[in-house]
Amino acid sequence: MKKLLLAACALSLLIVPSFAGNLDVSGRAGVYNAPGGTTSMMYGLGATYGITPNLSVRGMVETTSYTSGGNNVTYMPVSLDLIYSQPLPGGISPYLGAGVSYNSTSTNGTSTQTAGGQAEVGVSYNLGGFSAGVELRYMVADFNNMSQGASTYNAYATGAFSQSFNI
Repeated sequence: MKKLLLAACALSLLIVPSFAGNLDVSGRAGVYNAPGGTTSMMYGLGATYGITPNLSVRGMVETTSYTSGGNNVTYMPVSLDLIYSQPLPGGISPYLGAGVSYNSTSTNGTSTQTAGGQAEVGVSYNLGGFSAGVELRYMVADFNNMSQGASTYNAYATGAFSQSFNI
């Protein structure tokens, strides 16, 4: 519960200063490929704030649980990314991004917190009040152990079960 409260506070810090423009909140789901080859479902929420037509800031809170080497692992990254997109005709926008993360990992009840980072590439499709996208992210959960990277394949949607604020 303490981790969830910390993640909610971090996400609210990203949202509160963003009320000067358009803020999109999205539900996210994907496949997490943990170090060592274990896969699991990863779920979360994201909030994206557009700075310019091509540049935005995105904050996310995600979580996944899996078994690795006989250990029960719960992983929750809270990340902040800078995203560059190039809107194309027809509502398609390919994008690239990179950022930093605060990561909480619990293994058999023992928690550790680390600082990490990620890079992503994806494409979103805008249908007016609804948008959806797919993305590939490479994540390093601990900058002190760069050899332990992981990847995710995500899908997300805004509009249908999220809200955009224009204040």
